[in-house]
Amino acid sequence: MVGFFTACSSLSSAERAEREARLAQKVETALAERQYTINVDMMFPRRGRAVHVSSDYSVQVKGDTLISYLPYFGRAYNVPYGGGKGLNFAAPIRDYQAAKDSKGRTQVIIKVDNEEDILTYTLDIFSNGKTSVDVMAREREPISYNGQMEIE
Repeated sequence: MVGFFTACSSLSSAERAEREARLAQKVETALAERQYTINVDMMFPRRGRAVHVSSDYSVQVKGDTLISYLPYFGRAYNVPYGGGKGLNFAAPIRDYQAAKDSKGRTQVIIKVDNEEDILTYTLDIFSNGKTSVDVMAREREPISYNGQMEIE
């Protein structure tokens, strides 16, 4: 009976490793094609507590365009009356840099300008699709998010 359980556990480990390898390949392909969506589920304002957010929030890269639909809590320095668009916009990507480290993490730095601000999005994307997003803006306090890359 002990041998049966040992054989099953090693088989599931092999299956798990194969599944992780397929997932890592899908993440790498999405990054190479610059076609991916990061669904955000946690927000970390600089002041205050971490907040769970609905699954409707995301950051999308579609070729040379960044589509940002993110909530924002924090200090704004110089924004239009009523708060403006915040982090909800679509804009052409001005600069896109991606570098992979030895542990399989890819860091993507995206610079965009919209009519209200100049922003830098830093995405740390792991081979399993988990992602952290840091947003630096000229007219707002920095804010961070955690999420998961949408894998089709």
